[in-house]
Amino acid sequence: MLDECAPGWVKETKAHHYWVMWKDRTFPSLPKGQHGKKKGRAMIEVGHIKQMIRQLTIDMDCAQKHLPVLR
Repeated sequence: MLDECAPGWVKETKAHHYWVMWKDRTFPSLPKGQHGKKKGRAMIEVGHIKQMIRQLTIDMDCAQKHLPVLR
């Protein structure tokens, strides 16, 4: 979804989260997973994705095409 809807996005790895950056904006709260409930897997919920879309000002219509769970 990010490649299509936010071309040029960048991910920076931190201790507990990924920072997703696009157009001078940063979403610093995408779970990395190493400290989540399920060992070794990220617990990324729909709310994380919706907040990232809002914070990075990604077009919601584009995001919904790639992630139907957002509807």
